Amino acid sequence: MKGVIPFFALIVTIALTSAFVAKPSVDETMPLAQDTKIELPDNIKEIVEAKCMNCHKPDARNEKAREKMQWVKVPDMNKEEQEHFVAEMFEIIEEGKMPPSRMVERFPEMKLSEDESKAFMAWLEKEEKRLKGE
Repeated sequence: MKGVIPFFALIVTIALTSAFVAKPSVDETMPLAQDTKIELPDNIKEIVEAKCMNCHKPDARNEKAREKMQWVKVPDMNKEEQEHFVAEMFEIIEEGKMPPSRMVERFPEMKLSEDESKAFMAWLEKEEKRLKGE
């Protein structure tokens, strides 16, 4: 039940943000049209909610984690931000940088499983191709 509230907040934020985003011009600094935004499929949303949102949300207690990444901001990223996000996430997942080892020591269930890592990488590859127009 504890994880349901942040997940619901993420969904509401994404829905509200999507409803108010204006159609962008060709300028890449503007947010992308809805069909060109990063979308988290259900399996990735579940992983993010279970393993990432406790630290990477607007009201997180850990200031460093809160400043580094907020998943609620992903839908508003312009193309350049999306490209940076995808590249950074590739490195983080591939090298097992998240969650941090101190977190995993205290909460072993927070470690990404092999299947979760593979799903994340497959999704990131799909997003990278979308951004390159492939």
